[in-house]
Amino acid sequence: MGTLNMAMGKNKTGIMAAITAAAEAKPAAGRAHHSLPKGTIGSVRAGLGGIQDIDTGLILPWGPKDRLGVELTGVNSDEAQASIAELAQSIRDSGQQVPVLLRPSSDEDGHFEVIYGRRRILACKEAGLPVKALIRTMDDSQALMAKGLENAGREELSFYERARFAKSIAEQGHDRAEIMQALAISKNTLSQLERITRLVPDMLGDAIGPAPGSGRPKWMSLATVLDRGIIDAETAIAILGAFPASASSDDRLDGLLREITRRGTEPDQTRRAMPVPGVTIRSARSAVTLSVKRAGQSKAFSDWLDSHLEEVIRESYERFQRENPGA
Repeated sequence: MGTLNMAMGKNKTGIMAAITAAAEAKPAAGRAHHSLPKGTIGSVRAGLGGIQDIDTGLILPWGPKDRLGVELTGVNSDEAQASIAELAQSIRDSGQQVPVLLRPSSDEDGHFEVIYGRRRILACKEAGLPVKALIRTMDDSQALMAKGLENAGREELSFYERARFAKSIAEQGHDRAEIMQALAISKNTLSQLERITRLVPDMLGDAIGPAPGSGRPKWMSLATVLDRGIIDAETAIAILGAFPASASSDDRLDGLLREITRRGTEPDQTRRAMPVPGVTIRSARSAVTLSVKRAGQSKAFSDWLDSHLEEVIRESYERFQRENPGA
């Protein structure tokens, strides 16, 4: 894997760099690559340049998810399915132009894990064709870098998909330096992506979708109104539920932001603070509200506060009177 690592370190121009690096160790003609475990030999048919024809039924998902609504297992979103169907027709007409990258599965003999190329695999499956693939043995770190290199080159991931990809990488135990390397981004850009996934719950992001035509400003606007308590995720999802099923993810995001504006909610109308974990204070023109989660690390405090709240309020009111005589 030395050549692959060199390509990753020196070249961030994208998919062709990843393919070239992965393909340099050429297999002997007419047989599967020498790096494959014995059990996988019968699963592949060799092609030129080390590219193999693989039955899509032998391919398993792996690693951090980089695309919303595109799954090897489960039901894909309507928007993703339409894109896959279009790609499947293109493959029927013109063939598969770019191979996917797989590695042999360590869990299921004769099967493979996808490093990148989920849409191509699903399109080939829909077209009833085997998928053309490069198969290489690599550990999780090498696989992550190859996935990130391919993503950086094709520049098709939306801003929000990049944010969720970064979150998925972190959830698998990789540190920020590895995330920045995999996505070829700066520390500042990573901080922006982290802000989005911290403030926009996944369930709301899933309800909106990838929004490929919407960049950082729109997602930051949504994150800001959520952070300031102007709207919560449940209300936002309810608003999205009123949109027509045919609305694209960009239309859903735009429509949600317009509806928030139409309702006349300005950023300075509501202030939200979280003085301690699990406690949220919302201050608006009409009221000040306090909420404490009765779960996790705040459960014990919520139980204590429930028993002492009247006392706490009385003490606070007495302090207010002392500090504001005649009020």
